Amino acid sequence: MKPMRLEYKYLIPKERLGELRKSLRPFVKMDEYAQSRSQKEYSVRSIYFDTMGFDDYRDKIAGLKMRNKIRIRGYNECNNESVVFLEVKRKFENCISKNRSPLMYYNLNRIFQSVDFDTFLIEKKNYLYARSDAAKFFYLLKIKNRSPVVLVVYEREAYFSKHDSTLRITIDKNLRSKALPKFDDLFKESILQPAMFGHFILEIKFYNGFPGWLQNVLSKFEQERKALSKYTISIDNHRDFNQYITKKKLFVPSLLNGNSMDYKKELVKNAG
Repeated sequence: MKPMRLEYKYLIPKERLGELRKSLRPFVKMDEYAQSRSQKEYSVRSIYFDTMGFDDYRDKIAGLKMRNKIRIRGYNECNNESVVFLEVKRKFENCISKNRSPLMYYNLNRIFQSVDFDTFLIEKKNYLYARSDAAKFFYLLKIKNRSPVVLVVYEREAYFSKHDSTLRITIDKNLRSKALPKFDDLFKESILQPAMFGHFILEIKFYNGFPGWLQNVLSKFEQERKALSKYTISIDNHRDFNQYITKKKLFVPSLLNGNSMDYKKELVKNAG
């Protein structure tokens, strides 16, 4: 079983971003991936899946200790070399672990149509368990009949502690989203709408304890840890979802079974 790490989240006012960067600077170094980008940040793009009853959304709102999220994740702009990941994020209280399986973006529809891991997954040394991780993804997709619900996009600054490379700090800004996305929407910008104003999300992920210097930095901002979820924030931002969440019925049909529902046309579109 993969080790779990702790994840703390904070909601910080936008106007204090410069102050936060200045306070962190003596203790951190920028992630090489972010450093290589002209704006020193990169875009994170995720299509989240949920059940027809919004079970994953409800579990988060209810504060259940053990939860799963499944999503497709990509980065930055689309090109012929774009890699995406099938991801399962597992959470137990403040601890998280992830299962990730890489494939080329142009094969995304194909792997959903065939579930052919050997043909479409990419062999990478950092993803030795890609096949079994993909099996977990599709099992969770099918067992609860999950479908694409929302596309969530934001810009991320990423840092590592100079003293502990397992301590990761990210600043996630400009949260925006699109309801009922198709796979072809993953890299589109024009379809997105803002999902959060006036704040950004600070995330701290670590295995080996919370260092004193970081506690001192955070004390300046007088912010308590919050149970933040970009997924639930984005869902809440789309008014069209509200009536269906209240009625405990999601109008998105399953990607896998073709049930007849009000939005069957969306099934055809989502299936590519």
